Amino acid sequence: MKISFSHLKTLLCFAAFFLFSGITVILWQNYSSYQRELVFRNTETCAEQIKIRMEGLMNARMASLEILAQRWVERTPPDFSKTRFLQFAQIFYSHYPGFAAINWIDPAGVVQWVFPEEEMMNTKGKRIYQYKDPSYPYTFEKSERDFKPSVTPCLKIDQGGFAFNTFYPLIYEGNVQGYLNGVFNIQLIMDTCLAKDILKNYRIRLYEGEKLIYLNARQGEINPEQDRPHVLRKISFPGKTWRLGIESKAPIYPLTAVWNLPFLIFGLTLSTVLSLLLYSLFRRMEMYRDARDSALHEVNQRKQAEQALLENKKKLEALLKQVAAKNAELETFAYTVSHDLKTPVVTIEGFIGALKEDFNDLISEDAATYINYMSDAARKMGLLIDDLLELSRIGRVIVKKKEFPFAGVVEDVLKVFGPKIREKGIEMKIQQDLPIIYGERRRLLQLMENLLSNAIKYIGNDNPNAIKYIGNDNPSPYIEVGFQKKAEERIFFVRDNGIGIEENYFDKIFEIFQRLPSSKNLGEGTGIGLTIVKRIVEHHGGKIWLESEAGKGTTFFFTFKNKET
Repeated sequence: MKISFSHLKTLLCFAAFFLFSGITVILWQNYSSYQRELVFRNTETCAEQIKIRMEGLMNARMASLEILAQRWVERTPPDFSKTRFLQFAQIFYSHYPGFAAINWIDPAGVVQWVFPEEEMMNTKGKRIYQYKDPSYPYTFEKSERDFKPSVTPCLKIDQGGFAFNTFYPLIYEGNVQGYLNGVFNIQLIMDTCLAKDILKNYRIRLYEGEKLIYLNARQGEINPEQDRPHVLRKISFPGKTWRLGIESKAPIYPLTAVWNLPFLIFGLTLSTVLSLLLYSLFRRMEMYRDARDSALHEVNQRKQAEQALLENKKKLEALLKQVAAKNAELETFAYTVSHDLKTPVVTIEGFIGALKEDFNDLISEDAATYINYMSDAARKMGLLIDDLLELSRIGRVIVKKKEFPFAGVVEDVLKVFGPKIREKGIEMKIQQDLPIIYGERRRLLQLMENLLSNAIKYIGNDNPNAIKYIGNDNPSPYIEVGFQKKAEERIFFVRDNGIGIEENYFDKIFEIFQRLPSSKNLGEGTGIGLTIVKRIVEHHGGKIWLESEAGKGTTFFFTFKNKET
């Protein structure tokens, strides 16, 4: 039985359709599996981040309570007064978020002092043994018996949710002077540890034993039938072991069929189109029976493709030449800024000086004022051109990096600013063990000059903004230069107790031509200094940021990349 070419053509088209559709379905399933695995890995990463944050926060809070207990007891002579307790409690409560309350319990088990007082007033005067849950007095008795810190289980509280308590005995000369009581609200701990996007995109459960102590979603929102990645982690810190369960919510992980449905539709549509194209090809083969003409046509197309590749290669080479030419133009522009643009500025300053010298007696007071304005403007234009030139050279004019002591850089800069520092009575605090760094010494000199000149400029009572921000109560201005080591990273800093910077300007001050309102009153600077500082730090593979508060000073932190291996 013979099969006609027309029937064979139809069969081949259907075979192609099923082949392409099968490939599409396989790709769709693989892509869906990949998406599921990707979401699962993201969930695992999020769970690990939450574990690290919670363990770090709770270990730090437990350690802070122990430090508070030690500092209280170690004072000579001892002072177990309420005033001293409230001072300690306020410092630790404000500097270590996560505490719900910090209390002092006398040796008889009565809560005498509480902080914050307004929120914990109902606890004041209450005896430990009056609590309904037996685990609370049991834990207290354990601390009382063993003279060691103890932690209660998580208990329900009247405000809703769960909390637990820690008891630290205050022992002086072998006698218990009372107990330091730290109260931790689970909801407050989780709000401190978890970012908003985590709470939005994930459902989080926290268990102590078999007891559910935290859930960031209502029970009705959880559908156990839906297939979502679920990750478990164990969280441990002194006195506690919790189980963390986390799963993605619907917006981050919809059902697989819905998630990749457009891809499946596109693949099936493409399979249909390809099958139709195959059918069309067969029809054209019937029209063009001459195999030789078909072969010649194919060869011709291949030659055209090769010609197109050659043309594209030539275009690419031409574009590369244009890029090189543009870079050369940038270099030429830098020299133009350095020489040609500075020449008119120097000329203006020269003629202004000649006017003052030759016609000083003929110049009126108003005219002298205008001439001074012109002189200041010309000087600022010169500074602006110099700063723009330096900014353009950073990263383009490459100097071989080497190792050198950072202390030498600081000493060289202090020699330049020595007269201003002595004039303002500024105390310089330079850390003695500054390390060896790796980089371009000239650029790092420029970095420290900009940071120290800013610190000197905005410190002291002669600053017109000092009265607004710090009054006349800054008799001891100081600038501190040092570094601190965290893990493998060295963080350098320049700290002062000047007028400070408001938080909404933290990012703007690193942008070109951006100056603080307070700095405009001084009439100095071009608004490029901190931009240059940031560019130098980034050129050395580091980062820069600041901490500041208006009226209390500013600290700039920056890092450098270690020497390449």
